[in-house]
Amino acid sequence: MRCLKTWNPEVLSRVHEQLKQAKIEDEWIYVADSAAMTKETLAQTKAANAFLITRGPSSLRIVKTALAEADAEDTTWSDPFTLAERKGATYRVWETASTYEGHPVRLIVVESSALDQRKGKTLEKERTKEAELLREEQARWERHPFSCREDAEQALASLKASLRPRFHRVEAAVEEIVRLKKRRGRPKKGAEPEVETLYFLHLDVEFDQDAWEQARRKASRFVLVTTVPKEWKGQPMNAQEILKLYKGQISVEMNFAFLKDPFFTDEIYVKKPERVAVLGYLFLLALAIYRVFQRRVRQFITPEHPLKGPGGRKLTRPTGQAIFQLFQYVNVVLFKLPDGRIQRSLDRSLTPDQRRILQGLGMDESIYV
Repeated sequence: MRCLKTWNPEVLSRVHEQLKQAKIEDEWIYVADSAAMTKETLAQTKAANAFLITRGPSSLRIVKTALAEADAEDTTWSDPFTLAERKGATYRVWETASTYEGHPVRLIVVESSALDQRKGKTLEKERTKEAELLREEQARWERHPFSCREDAEQALASLKASLRPRFHRVEAAVEEIVRLKKRRGRPKKGAEPEVETLYFLHLDVEFDQDAWEQARRKASRFVLVTTVPKEWKGQPMNAQEILKLYKGQISVEMNFAFLKDPFFTDEIYVKKPERVAVLGYLFLLALAIYRVFQRRVRQFITPEHPLKGPGGRKLTRPTGQAIFQLFQYVNVVLFKLPDGRIQRSLDRSLTPDQRRILQGLGMDESIYV
């Protein structure tokens, strides 16, 4: 398997060579995941007349520093914004600058309203575990009396030093209780009851909603690292535009998910590397047609006039796959006439949605017959 550290530089070099062969000398932008954050990739990006946009690994010092600076009280974040017309995540951004392996870079801290599902589950587990531990501490000290206040105060100081809850506020204090002293056997007649003074540690635990929300906000933050200048080809390339380019690349990558599906790529045997390349180009052509088809259909599908999907579900931004499913059970019947000619006919009329899609694509049911 090719090393991820060398894969990105190799791709950059090959794309650069292809652009040179096509006599394209314009600068271009390379968007990649966090594996591209290496000295070799940055150097090759510059050599390829390109700029890099990548996600900074959380282990990098410059990323940790940027996140810490973004968390300061005097940090001025951007106003919330969205990247899509439909309902989606809102973002805030804050930008700083640094250098990495001798290359000047822009660091864009992004805060998303959509918390990553895995991070959300981790926070929930931490909160639940912390609440259980605090309940155990409460029960433990309520059963542990001290005979003198000094011992109780020492235990209180030790407890306060050891408790560092993230999501709860804890108020601990020494509580003095005077009660009858327990003795064995029956007390003597007329004897004065003896009392004793005991000291307990009392804990008041309250969930800290503000701390919880702050932890969720911090968990939803990530850092983009880029070498793109603030102005490129006469256009401002602010932090919002950089985020838009990065998120757009994710949409592109999602289109290639089918290449990982064994249904499409399992047990495909080709004998020569050249045929592997041809197969790749065929996939690219198929994907291009698929995306154009999907885009054209979406242009005339609106929230006011949606498509009706399986189970009566309304589709306002149907995927190509959902559109194909609407035509899955269109059957063509072949009739052999006495003179030997073959006549084609649909076994049933097309639905209004099927006709609507065909008309939007400039077609009609004659494509079947």
